[in-house]
Amino acid sequence: MADNATITLDITMLPDDISKTLTDETFSYVPPDNTEGWFYKLTVITNSSADLISKQTFLQMGSGVIGTDTGSVLPTINGSDKVKFLFIKHTSVTEDGTTANTADSIYICFDGGLASHATTDAVEVGPGESWYAKFNGLTVDNIHCVSAQKAGAGTSSNKIQALVVAIIDDVT
Repeated sequence: MADNATITLDITMLPDDISKTLTDETFSYVPPDNTEGWFYKLTVITNSSADLISKQTFLQMGSGVIGTDTGSVLPTINGSDKVKFLFIKHTSVTEDGTTANTADSIYICFDGGLASHATTDAVEVGPGESWYAKFNGLTVDNIHCVSAQKAGAGTSSNKIQALVVAIIDDVT
């Protein structure tokens, strides 16, 4: 159970006169085996399209946590590894971690192309917002991100700090 990803939400949608409240909506992902591991990083999103997930060692693979002698070497993330679960939190600060940034969003694309505020199928994550999804076969190399002005208003010179958490299937 400790390797699972679970998100519980309370949501109020629509205008006040027709609003609908959904409570305890739960979404989860359970890794099927020990080829899937956790990625966690406080990431700087730049104003140039770049990979969202860096190629580094998994934090956890099956039941072995880094710092624990598991009897085997933990794998390094590579571009063909598959992202099964992804969570992104815009921290509302610039790369220094202290300067507020409420003018810029994070734009994410999943087709391997350049991420841009003008990419029509990009996901926009605004200041203080978070976004998550479960995927089936999306590779690490296909997820790109960029910092740009909110609501697709234009480019930005700012870098944004974001929390990126994923469960990744080591396919190599």
